[in-house]
Parts: sequence; structure tokens; C-alpha cells
Amino acid sequence: MNDGLLGVSRLAFVALQNLGFAIVVGVLISDRWLARQTSSWQVSVRPRLVSVLRIASVGALLSSTFAFWIHCALMSESALPEAGPAVRSMLVETGFGHAWLVGAGLMLCVVILSFIETGKSIRLSPVIWLALAGVALARSNGGHPVDAGLFSLPVWVDWLHLLAISVWVGLVLVTTYVVTPRVFNALSTERLNSAAYIQSLSDAATLALVILFVTGAYNGWRGVRSPGDLLQSVYGQVLLMKLALVFVAAALGGHNRFFEMPGLLESLRSASPASAVGPLKRFAVVLHIESVVLTGALVTAAVLVSSPLPGTT
Repeated sequence: MNDGLLGVSRLAFVALQNLGFAIVVGVLISDRWLARQTSSWQVSVRPRLVSVLRIASVGALLSSTFAFWIHCALMSESALPEAGPAVRSMLVETGFGHAWLVGAGLMLCVVILSFIETGKSIRLSPVIWLALAGVALARSNGGHPVDAGLFSLPVWVDWLHLLAISVWVGLVLVTTYVVTPRVFNALSTERLNSAAYIQSLSDAATLALVILFVTGAYNGWRGVRSPGDLLQSVYGQVLLMKLALVFVAAALGGHNRFFEMPGLLESLRSASPASAVGPLKRFAVVLHIESVVLTGALVTAAVLVSSPLPGTT
């Protein structure tokens, strides 16, 4: 296996780690919203959320582990089976290794907590949230922002950026593939609950998008100081691709919020559940497209984290 294939594999595992982390975040928020009222819809969805929580947390941990092992193999120019000494050296001697070890340990806690759940609800979400916050902070301390120092302002801004994009992506993915398919089955009895969930989704995604743009502008300013760096460096080009995908996703979300949601919420709050089927289908189609675009943004984010800052090579 050559370095090129190893490098691509590492990026793929980092992207899967991002995806798993975001889904865990989306599951926790969705479960919290569903817990506001007890209903047949909530009872049917929440066990599925627990299952998704387990799968996503295990996937994030395994992806992080594989990505770290491959990184050590690349740094030591050794084959994967022979990278054990390099892994030990990285864990013991480097700040990157220390940060990864802390993050992996906290993600392991999330995995264990997810399997302690009863399978019907997520009772330990506050503890899981604390562990996830620590995972995100460890990742920020193992990336580009740590050049400014451990727990420096750039690290905290990157931490907030990671959480914001995870909220947005996670909610869209979980809503698209877990929650929304079951809304159609519950329209006759759960219209108001469905309306409240959709309103919460839109509000949370909007807030996350605002935080994402503010923190992203700061991160971009730190990483790319000139138009030349933005256009000519690999980091700048990947950043432009990520921005393009985020803008497309934001446009899709804006379309749903300003054009589809008003009619959908009005239909859900009316006395006729059949009138909500059409608007809900259109809302779900746009949400599906948005989920694909946001997944692409997570992939470019994985490439961005692994790309050297302009002027450092």
C-alpha cells in the first residue's frame, strides 16, 4: 500500500469521524426535543435514536483510531502492521498524540454510556454532552489552532466552530433519515408535535449557521492572510470549496425556512392532516439534498484539517 492510498484512507476515516460525531450531536438534540411531550410518535422514534447513537459513537471512535494509526504510519514512513512503535512514540512524546488520546478516551466514554441506555430513551445525555464537548476541545487542541497555544482563543473559536457545524449537519442528517420518515405515519395524531419539532430544527440550524459563519471567518482569516494564499494554496482552495458547499446548504435551508415551512406549519396546525402531506414531502426533498451537500462539506473539512497552512511548507 503506497503513501497516496494511505493518505486518502486517512482522510476518509477523518471524514467518517466527523460524520459520526455530528450524528451523535444531532441524536442528542433530537431526543431532547422529542422528550418535551409523550406521544406515540416519540415512543416509536426514540429507541431508534438510541440505536443510531450507539452506531455513530462506535463509528466515530473506530474511525478516529484508524486515522491516527495511519497518520503515525505516514509520519514514520512505515507499513501499517509495523507502525506500533511510531504510535507509542506519538502518544508519549507529542502534543498531538496527547490530544488524540484524551479525545479517544472521552469518545470511548460516550460509547459506553450509549450502551448503558435502556434502549427507549437517552437518560444520560448531560454526561454525554460533557464528554462530547471534551472530544471537540481535544480535536481543536490537536489541529492548526494549537499553534497559538493550548486553550488559546483560536482553539476555543475552532471548538465552537466544530460544535456549530456538528449541530447543523447532525440535525439535518438525523431529521432526514430517522425522524422525518416517521412523521408521515403520525400526521393524523401528531401534527402539533411535528410542527414544534420542525420549528425547533429551523431555529437551531439558523443559530448554528450564524455561529458557523462568524467562527469560520475568524479561522479563515488566521489561516489565509491574503487573496494569493486563498487562490494559490491547497488550503485556500479547499477552504473555498468548503465555503461553496456551506453556502449551497445554507441556501437550501433558507428555501425550506422561508418558502416551505410557512405553508407546512400552517397545514400541520390545521384540522386536516391530509393537507400537510404535500408540503411535508417538498420539505423532506429539500432536506435530503441539504444532507448530501452537508456531507460533502464534512468531507472537505477533513481535507482542510489535514492540509498545511499557507506558508508552512
